[in-house]
Amino acid sequence: MHLVTVLLGTSLSEMQQMTKVVEIEGKKVGLYMNVGKCKVLVSKDWRDDTEIKIGGSAVETVEDFCYLGSFLMNNSSCDKDSQTICKATSVFGRLKPVWKNTHISVALKVRLYEL
Repeated sequence: MHLVTVLLGTSLSEMQQMTKVVEIEGKKVGLYMNVGKCKVLVSKDWRDDTEIKIGGSAVETVEDFCYLGSFLMNNSSCDKDSQTICKATSVFGRLKPVWKNTHISVALKVRLYEL
């Protein structure tokens, strides 16, 4: 089982403190943070270069990452999400003959749509 946790803070010292609390409280119930799977995303305008650490190891700082299917970026851009939406729209449009075909059941069309 994978547990996804997102921490939001207004300073890196606050983020370090929250990370430490999550690490300590998680250990109490047998959960351990994997520093290799943790990421830090800092606003492009942020000036503090302090590293967030888990168990003495620095967490990787990234410019963007995908969370719940949406791309979060350090410059607040939504360019990657726009590209994904355009691709989905294109694929959906190519399925127009399927949607219009009266020999295909509505149930099957719904299943295709949900994929």
